[in-house]
Amino acid sequence: MDSDSDSADSGGEGTSYGLKKKMKYSQSYKSDWEKEPRFTGWLIKSQKGKNFGFCKACNKDINISSGKDSLIKHTQRKIHEQNVKSIKNQPSVTKFVTDTKRRQRAQDTKEAEIRLAAFVAEHNLPFTVMEHLPDLIKNICSDSEIARGLASSRTKTMSIVKNVIGQEEFLNVCEDLRQNKFSLIVDESTDVSTTKHLCSVVRYRKNNVIKDKFFALLPLSNADAKTLYNVVIDLFKTNNILYKNNLIGFSADGANVMMGKTNSLMVLLKKDIPFLFVMKCTCHSFHLCASYASQKIPRFVEDLVRDIHNYFNSSPKRTSEFRDFQAFCNIKTHKILHPSQTRWLSVQSVVSRILEQYKPLKLYFTDAVFQNDDF
Repeated sequence: MDSDSDSADSGGEGTSYGLKKKMKYSQSYKSDWEKEPRFTGWLIKSQKGKNFGFCKACNKDINISSGKDSLIKHTQRKIHEQNVKSIKNQPSVTKFVTDTKRRQRAQDTKEAEIRLAAFVAEHNLPFTVMEHLPDLIKNICSDSEIARGLASSRTKTMSIVKNVIGQEEFLNVCEDLRQNKFSLIVDESTDVSTTKHLCSVVRYRKNNVIKDKFFALLPLSNADAKTLYNVVIDLFKTNNILYKNNLIGFSADGANVMMGKTNSLMVLLKKDIPFLFVMKCTCHSFHLCASYASQKIPRFVEDLVRDIHNYFNSSPKRTSEFRDFQAFCNIKTHKILHPSQTRWLSVQSVVSRILEQYKPLKLYFTDAVFQNDDF
């Protein structure tokens, strides 16, 4: 009995250990899937658990416990395809921020180039300086992205001054003339290319400040009064400036075509504006007065100041010797000036300089007489 009983027990145990229990496998999320082309851009790890992936396009958790096939089936859904397309067309926040910074940097660079062009124009520098100035700024400010982006050479700077700064300033002046009373100052001239131009400057008050602004440089086909009048009036009409209401003053030189009593620009303007205040150029008036007054002075006076200038101007040795006499007399070492043929009132400054240097000049020429018998 015992032996049968033992064999029965052992047989039961053999049956229990012989049966293998089937294990269930659950797939976990793998970050490497995000690099696959079909999953790139929308698949990320889910916060729900390790057996889930998250679709950014559909805003949905995907159960991947059965394997990657669940993700493949999800990509085949039409709604998913539509959502993925919309995501591709929609810029990301990072890209939006990057593009915004890039646009702002480009805008700052343009502003820097405009300021450099304005600096060149304001200080009357040659445009060729822009062949080297941007490179100098780049080397000095090597840590500045704006400096590295500067690309304004001579030609571009000329275009900025003419088409950006100049045009904007012209529009601002036109707007001021539409809203304020103003005076017009003109002068006709011929440049080196023998092209006649009419230069116009306006004077007006804005915010209790008197402003003198360059208005326009107008080419002329002819220099008669009618042509000058038509050019000026066309300029006002083209820019919608009510000159009959706002123009209150006119000034020009004393030329007959400008200020003649019968047929001049002044007469034609006064036909449109009867109460127009007219004033001749004060510089021309003073020059005419001085010219007539100087005719009463003996000719040898002007000849004397010219000869004194020519005596020193042609000889560095004489100029050096004259400095010694200036130092001896404790007089400033100023040069002897030359009376200009075209510059207004130039004789006055020349005579003043002669009087200032009179003592060392007298000593110098006295010494020259004794040192040189042929003087």
